[in-house]
Amino acid sequence: MRRILVLGGYGFFGGAVAELLRADGAKPQLASRREGAEVVVDVEDPASLRRALRPGDVLVDTVGPFQARTPALVDAAIEVGCDLIDLSDSVRYTRAVLARDPRGSRILTACSTLSTISAAAIRRSGLAEPRRLTVALAPASRRVARAGTGGSLLAQVGAPVDVLREGRWAQPRGFGETRGFRMPPPFGRIRGGLLESVDAVTLPRVWPSLETVEFFLDPRAPGLRTAFSFAARSKAAKRIMLRLCGLGMAYTRAVGATNGCVVMETEGAGGDRRAIALVAREHGYFTPAVPAALAALAIARGSFPHAGHVPPDRHVEPDLLWKRLEALDIRVVDTPAGRDN
Repeated sequence: MRRILVLGGYGFFGGAVAELLRADGAKPQLASRREGAEVVVDVEDPASLRRALRPGDVLVDTVGPFQARTPALVDAAIEVGCDLIDLSDSVRYTRAVLARDPRGSRILTACSTLSTISAAAIRRSGLAEPRRLTVALAPASRRVARAGTGGSLLAQVGAPVDVLREGRWAQPRGFGETRGFRMPPPFGRIRGGLLESVDAVTLPRVWPSLETVEFFLDPRAPGLRTAFSFAARSKAAKRIMLRLCGLGMAYTRAVGATNGCVVMETEGAGGDRRAIALVAREHGYFTPAVPAALAALAIARGSFPHAGHVPPDRHVEPDLLWKRLEALDIRVVDTPAGRDN
């Protein structure tokens, strides 16, 4: 088996990817800037990357927030001859990745809930020409309130975010708009704030009919949605939130939700809507890591058939993806839930 490096492997999602790989018999090495790491490497330092990477490595990049990243790792992976999988949630970063010539490398960007599971949800809908994708996330906030996820969220609050609407790019303020959603039991109704979605970059490359792609998140801790909405309108409030980020993470880990759910609603040309929900009581935080772990294992074992920039609908076989999620007690259900009119 080829060497698998999990960059950011000592972090939250990196640790989840490594745990899943070990459960499937792999022996990933954990890479980080920290002294004492199995592989010491800085993803933003080309010299460090050239020292650490070997031809044939399978790289899983979990180093967030991707909003603050450069494509240095992508360039190094291509130069050295590595295959690269990332969990990017940044439109800007994903665009930069897709602009690179992969040469002989495989590049799987946004191999996570967005965009791999989103693509599988569209396939499951059976709609040949989807026009709209709406994703609503009610995370297990007590579990996922970490520096990387918090940094990604705060980077978008109040800032212009890239959103695809009616075939055109718009730049509303992150969390400046909210929308209600009906979620399956036991979640009921939530209200999420608008954020950017890498799906808007990756999925129209597979389905050119997609004209609108939106992503909403409910932070699911008392008072946080109101605080984010206020920070979206006030630069002073945003500065205060940034200064108190550490306390905010601690607060969310103390009082946030322990269960999680994501609903993905696909709408066709005639207004027909199909939705699936991923419902987790305890292990929902594994959801973003599952696609990357499955793809890395297939590449390392030599059973991955695709090359170059691999589109999200080919990252993982959907039936295998659903099966792996169900094995983690993350239920995949077809549901009438979705956005409120």
